[in-house]
Amino acid sequence: MSTLHLSSASSQSLAALVHLRARLLRALGRHPSWTAAETRVADYLRAHFAANAPELRQIDSSSPPVVLDQIVRYEAVHAFRGPRDLSRRLQADRRCYALFSPAMPNEPLVFTEVAFTRVISGDVSAILDSNGRVDDPASCDCAMFYSISSCQDGLRGVPFGNTLIRQVVDRLQEELPCIRTFATVSPVPGFGRWVSDLARRNGGELADLVAVLDGERWRDERDTSTRLEAELLPLCASYLLHAKRGTEPLDAVARFHLGNGARLERINWLGDRSDAGFERSAGITANYLYDLPHVETNSQAYRNTHAVIASRQVQFLAR
Repeated sequence: MSTLHLSSASSQSLAALVHLRARLLRALGRHPSWTAAETRVADYLRAHFAANAPELRQIDSSSPPVVLDQIVRYEAVHAFRGPRDLSRRLQADRRCYALFSPAMPNEPLVFTEVAFTRVISGDVSAILDSNGRVDDPASCDCAMFYSISSCQDGLRGVPFGNTLIRQVVDRLQEELPCIRTFATVSPVPGFGRWVSDLARRNGGELADLVAVLDGERWRDERDTSTRLEAELLPLCASYLLHAKRGTEPLDAVARFHLGNGARLERINWLGDRSDAGFERSAGITANYLYDLPHVETNSQAYRNTHAVIASRQVQFLAR
């Protein structure tokens, strides 16, 4: 590969550099000698966006079709099942916001989807119901972030999530002062694998529990579901509080929200009844609360110690 001259990158297309890094990342397995070039491009992109903050835009039904197509394509948490899903997620009690660079006006960098509710919701299946009732935003007091998705492989590792959440909170506080609570209803993507690994190592009752989970009949059997809830929710609380990757939480979603200053507030049984939700975490969801007066303190504490800041409810459940 020819030598890259990033000092003259201002005369190059930013989009070309983003797409170049995506190709480099895909090819590193075959061409490890390209690592230095990939690192230089990544460092340049991080520096560029640190100096040139992307702009926040609301995505709605009037957005360009090319942008809407990318929202559908890059949704990484809750896949769109058809046009009706997209229409519902853009109605009055929903919002979709994305960050854009002026150099890439029709290519979102990262986007988030938000639902307005009257209480903190642990049930993302209800939020995703395309036939659900549309509420008046003025009657709601909670903004529930239920999906955050990156759109550009070439910007992997460039930190946009914190900027996105903060800008959306500021925008909503200005536009809808009735919204006073900001929280997530999040997947717990590593929990299913963690429980299965634990069962393989320890066997016994835990192995029997995983055997039940591997089938699908329990989802429709109330007594079995109630028993699994009593056994799995404390395990999930323990996973989120104590399972580690080095010194940080093992769960990637927990790392993201805790690092942004949120508090692990609640764990919900059967909050995601999609096939993906059952596979990831037996349908369990987690709420992370962005308690605005404490976000900066929480974020600093996490950076210093990687401690999981959690509600008493979750701490008690983990015992």
